[in-house]
Amino acid sequence: MDISSLSMTAPTAKSATPNRAAEKAGQEFEALMVGQMLESMFAGVETGSAFGGGQGERTWRSFMLQEYGKAIAEAGTLGIGRMVEADVARLYGQTSEGTKG
Repeated sequence: MDISSLSMTAPTAKSATPNRAAEKAGQEFEALMVGQMLESMFAGVETGSAFGGGQGERTWRSFMLQEYGKAIAEAGTLGIGRMVEADVARLYGQTSEGTKG
């Protein structure tokens, strides 16, 4: 059994994990922030009869706006997630370097 190929992939997998975690944190933060902005924006909008209106629409609107926030964050068009990702990655790098030594 040749283990040289296994040892080559192990460091790559470890180094990709913090980057993926930072990317996920950035995207989740952006989704949360955009969802909150949309809720503020829709606060003054009355529920109309086009989608049923009433208590049901008021109840489920926040879930819809959260999903809109997730979709916008996944698209990455605002760039908020990328900024948070860069800061998280930078801070994670400082923390892991500080504990090594």
